[in-house]
Amino acid sequence: MAFIIFTISMLMIYTRAFSVPVWASAALGGFATLIFGVITLADALKVLAMVWDSTFVLVGLIIIAMALEKIGFFDTLASKIILSCARYSDGYRINTLKFFAIMMVFGLFVATFLANDGAILVLTPLIFAIFSKANQELNSPLVAFLIFFGFLSDFGSNGLIISNLTNIITAKLFNISFGEYFGSMILAQCFAFIAACVIFWAILVRKLPKVLKFHLPSRQMGKFDFIIAFGLLISLPFGSAIFGAMGLPISGFILIVAVIAIMMQKGGKFELFSKAPFGVVIFSIGLFVMVYGVGMAGILEFLRLNIHTLANLDRFTSMLGIAVGSSIGSALINNLPMVMLGDLALRDFGADVGLVYSHLLGCNIGSKLTPIGSLATLLWLVSLKLRGVNIKLLDYFKLSFIFSFGVLIAAVCGLWIGEKLDI
Repeated sequence: MAFIIFTISMLMIYTRAFSVPVWASAALGGFATLIFGVITLADALKVLAMVWDSTFVLVGLIIIAMALEKIGFFDTLASKIILSCARYSDGYRINTLKFFAIMMVFGLFVATFLANDGAILVLTPLIFAIFSKANQELNSPLVAFLIFFGFLSDFGSNGLIISNLTNIITAKLFNISFGEYFGSMILAQCFAFIAACVIFWAILVRKLPKVLKFHLPSRQMGKFDFIIAFGLLISLPFGSAIFGAMGLPISGFILIVAVIAIMMQKGGKFELFSKAPFGVVIFSIGLFVMVYGVGMAGILEFLRLNIHTLANLDRFTSMLGIAVGSSIGSALINNLPMVMLGDLALRDFGADVGLVYSHLLGCNIGSKLTPIGSLATLLWLVSLKLRGVNIKLLDYFKLSFIFSFGVLIAAVCGLWIGEKLDI
C-alpha cells in the first residue's frame, strides 16, 4: 500500500493531474499514508520531530525575503552593485565576463551564508532588479543569470552546516560539529563552485553580448534602513551558529530576524503572510510522511544493501556511487525526504563519515535534476512564474542534466582528494 500511495502521489505531482497543486498532492499522499495504516500517528510525530526546526527555518527565510523585497532592499542593492562595477556611457555598461565574475562570487557568498532557500529568495529578486528592462528569452541576460543563480543556490550550499536544511538534518543525526563539517567539505565546495562557473560560462554566459547595459531601479531605500536590512542578512549565519552551539533551535533566531524585517515596513505589516508560498512547506511535510512509510515498507533495507555493495568497491567509486544514487533519489522524491532515508540507511549500516558527506553532495547537487528535487527550486520557479518568466520543462531538463552531473563529479573529486590529503 505504501508504494501504491507514493506512486499515485508522485504521478499527480509530476502531471499536475486535475490541476491539483503540488503541495496538495503531497499532503493528500501524507494523509493517505496515515489513514491506510502504513504508518502510525506516533511515526508521523517522529518524522515531524526530525524536521520541524528545518521547516520553520524555511518559513522564516521566506518571510525575511518577502519583507525585504517589499521595502525596496533588492532594488537598492541592485543600484549599488551597478554603480560600483559599471561605467556610464548612454546607460550603465559593464563587460559580461567582469560582471559574471563579480556575481558568481557574490552568489556563492549568499548561498553559503544564507542557505540555499534563503539564497534563491534573495538572488532572484536581485537579478530582476538589475535587469529590470531586459527581455525574457532563454538567451537573454536576465534569464541566463536567473538560471545561473537558480542552480548555484543548491550547488553552493555545501560549505557550512547552515548552508542547506539537508546539512542541518544530517549533522544533527551524526553529531557532526560545525568545524568538522567545514573542514571536510570545503574542498568539495571549491571544486563544485569552479565546475559550476566553468560549465555555466561555456553553455550560457559566453553567448551573451560582450557588454551588458543596465538601468538603475527607480525605488531606493534610505541609507539607515538599508544598513539595518543588510545587517539582518549578515546576522543570519552568525546567529544561527550561536543558537546551534547553545543547543537552541536555529529556527528561533531566523524567526526573530523575520519579525524585525516585518516591523521595518511602513504599513501593511502582515499582508505578506497571505502571499507567502507556504505550500512548499506542506509539500515537504507530506513527502516526509510518505517517504517514511515507504522506508518502513522495505526501501531502507534496499538502500542498506546497495550501500553494502558500494562500500566494497574502491574508495572513489564508492563515494561517487553513493552520490549518484542520492542524486537520483533526490530528483524523484525531493532532497529532504531522500536525505532522511539515506541518513537512516547509512547510520544503520555503520557507514563512515566520508560516505555520509558523499550522500549529502548527491542530495544537494543532484536535487536540481528535476523541478521538485529541492525546496529552493520550487521557490525559484514560483518566483519566476509570479514575474512572468516561464522556463520550458524540456529546456530545464537539458540544462539540469549537464549542470548537475558535471558539478557533482567535480565535488566528489574534491571530497576524495580532501580525504587523501588528510592521510
